[in-house]
Amino acid sequence: MGILLVIVFGLLICIVPVAIVILIIQAISKRNKDDKHGFDETIRNVYIYLILIITLVAIITGVITAFRVGLDVVLPEKSTTSYTTYNYSERERNNNIVELCTTLSIVITSIPIFVYHNKLAKKDKELKKQENV
Repeated sequence: MGILLVIVFGLLICIVPVAIVILIIQAISKRNKDDKHGFDETIRNVYIYLILIITLVAIITGVITAFRVGLDVVLPEKSTTSYTTYNYSERERNNNIVELCTTLSIVITSIPIFVYHNKLAKKDKELKKQENV
């Protein structure tokens, strides 16, 4: 029962965002059948803002996780000095270092993507203002 619930929940997480984007695109295409340029511009804007949201969430989550794991690496919990506890704490420390490096790499790769798409969004916004004037 628990595995079935996890599978259903996982499918919902994967399918719901895609379905929402498809519904938005269908609504836009029905509204702008005659205006091909407006449709392309709208799809471009949806894409840009979707990438901005995804990268912003990745950056925020990555920074929070890096901070948490970084504290575990810098300030580990002290334990007794038995041999098994030492091996366990060293293994946990190594896992935390790997998780910290992975999280930092996600943040480092997400920041340029966010900056680039943010510049695109600002440029599109300025072009719209110039067209309206």
